[in-house]
Order: sequence, then C-alpha cells, then structure tokens
Amino acid sequence: MLIQENWIDATEGHRLGDSGLYEPFTDNIKKLFKNLQCEYGKCISKIYINKNDDSTIPVGWVFQKRVKYDDCNETYILETWITLHENEPTKTIEYNYHVLKG
Repeated sequence: MLIQENWIDATEGHRLGDSGLYEPFTDNIKKLFKNLQCEYGKCISKIYINKNDDSTIPVGWVFQKRVKYDDCNETYILETWITLHENEPTKTIEYNYHVLKG
C-alpha cells in the first residue's frame, strides 16, 4: 500500500503541496488512520472516486486543523487530503508522429 498527502490552506483556498506517493509505516488501516488523525486533526470527510458504472468508492480521508502561519501570528485551516493506493500509477506513452508530405 502507498499513500499520498495533499495540503491545502482552506482559509485562503490555496494548494500548498503534496508528498508524492510513499509507503506508510504500517499497512494496518485503523492504525494508519489514528496516526494521521493525531498528526492532521479531525477527519471531516472521506475521499471518493467515481467508477465506470457511476458508483463511487472511498479511497482516502480529509483531515482538518487550525495551524499558525510560519511568518506571522495569524492562523488558517489546514486540510490534508490522504489518498490510499495499491501500487504506483500505471504510465503509458503514446507517440504522435508527424507525417512527412511528398
């Protein structure tokens, strides 16, 4: 299993960055969830993706907590979106050749 973290300043509506895919310290979903909750705050939602048959499946969680900006005394709502993955993404290459005339 792999996870990816995406951080968002929900107060200002800015994306702050992402972790890329990495292997978490455990494959135990409950243990992982509890650890993420301690680090990133309360879980406010699950993350869902649409399947081809128009159904949805949960693939992660959204956590939220108030944190202080690094450069001033103001605070903002930090959202951390965690998605779970079985493997690295499948990548394909499609060549688009230019046809020679003449």
